[in-house]
Amino acid sequence: MSIGPWRPFSELADFREAMLRNFFTGPWEIGPRFDIYQNDREVVATAELPGLTSRDDVEITATEDTLTVRGEIRRSEETSERDYHRTERFYGTFARTLSLPARVEPEKATATYKNGILEIRLPKGENQRQRRIPISLH
Repeated sequence: MSIGPWRPFSELADFREAMLRNFFTGPWEIGPRFDIYQNDREVVATAELPGLTSRDDVEITATEDTLTVRGEIRRSEETSERDYHRTERFYGTFARTLSLPARVEPEKATATYKNGILEIRLPKGENQRQRRIPISLH
């Protein structure tokens, strides 16, 4: 930890940005957090889904330009007899629909789950793939 001058206005700006971000995303987007990236051949979405015990607990659907993941994460043990001080881990049903950065071929998509991470690979449509165009010099 470094020691430096206190910058209250900088902290206030960070707080305002976090409040606006929470206001626009809202509590209705409860569920896994996603990272989405693309390369020249596919769009890849990864999500944190700890505690997934069955493939039947998650349903993945895709269109040419959206990805929807819905499901349920269950607690591993009975919690009614515990007197929790704080609970921050997410349990329950969720549904997220995300816009994709490129058109994809949903019928060729694949999904894998390992170590709490769900990875979905969606091949881009043929017309979306980048291709280098050679130049003819005369």
